[in-house]
Amino acid sequence: NSAKAVAKLGGNSPEVCSTAYDYGRHLGMAFQVVDDIMDFTSTSAIMGKPGLNDLKSGIATAPVIFAAEEYPQLLPLIQRKFKYDGDVEMASNLVFQSNGIQKSKDLAQQHGQAAKDCINQLPESDSTYVLACRKALLQMAEKVIHRQK
Repeated sequence: NSAKAVAKLGGNSPEVCSTAYDYGRHLGMAFQVVDDIMDFTSTSAIMGKPGLNDLKSGIATAPVIFAAEEYPQLLPLIQRKFKYDGDVEMASNLVFQSNGIQKSKDLAQQHGQAAKDCINQLPESDSTYVLACRKALLQMAEKVIHRQK
């Protein structure tokens, strides 16, 4: 809603405001899915929080949900929020054995591309300022997809 609010406050048309909303939604989804992936693939020193924090908090994120498509034995663990001894380790192992991380990367990439597509749908402009802002928004989408922390 923030991107939409900025567009609205800037006096833009309802169509531009809707496109801004879509950009923000896709950017946010890409950011969250990359965060989900990093919970499995990054170190606590880089992340600033312990690894597998989401699983330990009982949260099934994108890699786990995708892994459950291949390994239905994850479903009871998800339902009980990984609260039994060994649940976190089992879920983590199954995520790494599955295509869950790759499918999550693909999903993040799709949302990042959708965000960039939104920027490219905005009305044309010759304004140097507008062009610089669009370039920055496109770069932001790219950075979200490839961030390491």
